[in-house]
Amino acid sequence: MNDSELSHVLAVIQQRTGISFRNDQTQSIQRTLSLLMQRLGITTSAAFVAAIQSDPEVYNELVNEITVGETYFFREPKQFDFIRHRIIPELRSRRGDSTILRAWSAACASGEEAYSLAILCQQETQQLDLLGTDLSIQSIAKARRASYRDWSFRGGAMSQVAKYLVQTHSAKHDQRYELSKQVRRHVRFQLLNLASDDYPNRSAGIGNFDLILCRNVLIYFQRETINAIARRLYECLVPGGWLITASGDPSLIQESDFAAITTQYGTFYQRGVPNAAGQNRAAEVTKSGTHVKPKSDFPKPITSVRSPETPPSAAAAETAKSVDASPSQSPSRMPIHSRLMAEARKALAAGDYAAAVRLTENQRQHPDACVIHIRGQAHRNAATALERCSEAVASHPLATELHYLRARLLMDANQLDEAARAIGRALFLDRSDVMSQFLAGSIQFRRGQWKVAYRHFETALKLCNQQDPQALIPFSKQDTAAVTAAAAESQMTKIRALLAKTP
Repeated sequence: MNDSELSHVLAVIQQRTGISFRNDQTQSIQRTLSLLMQRLGITTSAAFVAAIQSDPEVYNELVNEITVGETYFFREPKQFDFIRHRIIPELRSRRGDSTILRAWSAACASGEEAYSLAILCQQETQQLDLLGTDLSIQSIAKARRASYRDWSFRGGAMSQVAKYLVQTHSAKHDQRYELSKQVRRHVRFQLLNLASDDYPNRSAGIGNFDLILCRNVLIYFQRETINAIARRLYECLVPGGWLITASGDPSLIQESDFAAITTQYGTFYQRGVPNAAGQNRAAEVTKSGTHVKPKSDFPKPITSVRSPETPPSAAAAETAKSVDASPSQSPSRMPIHSRLMAEARKALAAGDYAAAVRLTENQRQHPDACVIHIRGQAHRNAATALERCSEAVASHPLATELHYLRARLLMDANQLDEAARAIGRALFLDRSDVMSQFLAGSIQFRRGQWKVAYRHFETALKLCNQQDPQALIPFSKQDTAAVTAAAAESQMTKIRALLAKTP
């Protein structure tokens, strides 16, 4: 697929899904699409475009490849505290204790967010009518099954969820839990593309909501699409209704009528209640009491928009670049994070691991800093590195390299089962990453799963062969595609020999 063909394919994808990709993602998304075309037996970009537009199965496969369904129960717990301590009491005060909370989990992925709200309402004896929607048929199917592994309950969520779970499968490497019908009966799921204009739709039950959760999805879209989504979400709320987005999502107040309400739990959006003059106003609660603050009083922050495969650091770097940098900018005028990262990378490359750790110690809100910090720490104290890496993946769950590093550290600590789960999360985020495939093969080999290991090494080999032989492989120790391919072939030869000896 040449550049012109790729541009056309990406334009069609954006038209169908609303999802856009940054220029620096071109190589990664091209690999992803090429692998998908190979798997589907499609040989030309024209045929691929035609299939996307006319074949629902191909379209669904595409959606599953380009979106990240990473989520977990009670993610960003302060936001759920806001629902518990502000939204529900406020709703009951207006409409009585027997009122029903009508809520929508938009882009619900595999359902953890929606079920978290259902559990919270069970705890608060709050009646609930909850809709969960997603672009992906596969995600909706998972949400309806309501069957989850331990990873969905990380960050302490198990303490809140445990009483609503039934253990359904306890195989050594696949422990699963199913949510009780007590929780599931309050939630329904259906397909919906947020970038479409299919909502509000009262006849389909998409409207008149008291609460909308739309978290970690707006980062996939361009600003124009975000603004259109914000306007439609506003229309889906009742007056006084609330919209909750993720803390890392772009601002919605620039092109919508939302009021941004700042509380001790974070900043949220509210559709105002008309006053006697017909103007929309929303109240902000502070420690000193309640006062009214119209939307115009809130500054409009500069925000950046990330695409599906872009780590949070990339968006932050671009914002910093657009505000602070110029083509002739000297190192002394670089943004402090960029300057520290440059020094930390230099220290890591020089083997000055103490300096690499020190320079990144207070920068771990950035995924790239976490990577350097953990790589440096691994040379000093592997146990500390693993601890820091576990903290980092909880803070940056979409950073593939952090999941890769955690899997490496777990394998080195001989925690092979957990290493297998960790590398599975990296592959979930990016199946076309060579080193993640290679590490998955190494872990499965040590677990004695030779056939599974062989498939991972074979995939790594195929990915290497699609690249320039001298291209450097990400996450590696500056290894080229040719070197990595040879290593994968060597492992495959070893496994074939072992299998030949096995009865």
